[in-house]
Amino acid sequence: MASVSKQQKRAKRAKTKAKAQRVARQHPQTVNPIVPDYFMPDVFDDDETLLHSYVEPDILEALNEEEREAMASLIRGDAGMPFTEDEMLLTEVYLVPAPEPSEEQRLAHYEVLKRAEQQGFLDLLDAFARGPIAAHAFYDIDFDHYLDVLVNTLGAYMMWAHGLDEATVRARIDDDDFYEAFRAVLGEIEMESTMQMLGIDRNEHDEPAQD
Repeated sequence: MASVSKQQKRAKRAKTKAKAQRVARQHPQTVNPIVPDYFMPDVFDDDETLLHSYVEPDILEALNEEEREAMASLIRGDAGMPFTEDEMLLTEVYLVPAPEPSEEQRLAHYEVLKRAEQQGFLDLLDAFARGPIAAHAFYDIDFDHYLDVLVNTLGAYMMWAHGLDEATVRARIDDDDFYEAFRAVLGEIEMESTMQMLGIDRNEHDEPAQD
């Protein structure tokens, strides 16, 4: 098991890369690189010089060779990275692999989801996103099969709990309102993770100012 410091480095590295990729998505590389040409002298043709100039030392130290090349290309603006918000959130939330739940664990989690669903749909999504099924399914996910993964995980619960068929479940999940709600839940979890990593007490942070 990785030490706390290594886990923190991995978390920080993943979040930094995710944020950089989000910037890249907002500024398409075919038009403008992240670093404009007039700020990039010829010496920055060298990857290491470029990285040491624009990447924090502790982040750079944690990157392997492949990640260094990708980051350098990203900074230059010559690496296409068409990541969606869903992809970025899943990458940020599910940073480490999780074991596949046993059948007993899966059914026990279904009961947790059933109780959460009684409180509301967002409560269901929150319980699902924080649970062992999602933790296993969404780590290093193949985003081309995102809908299928949702159907086979959360959708499987819906079929179990409500006797729905797969076509009905797929239609309910493959819907803008569903994606927006799940995005909001993942964003909340990502924020909690970031605040925890930075040592911020959210309860204290959210308390209204006293007169």
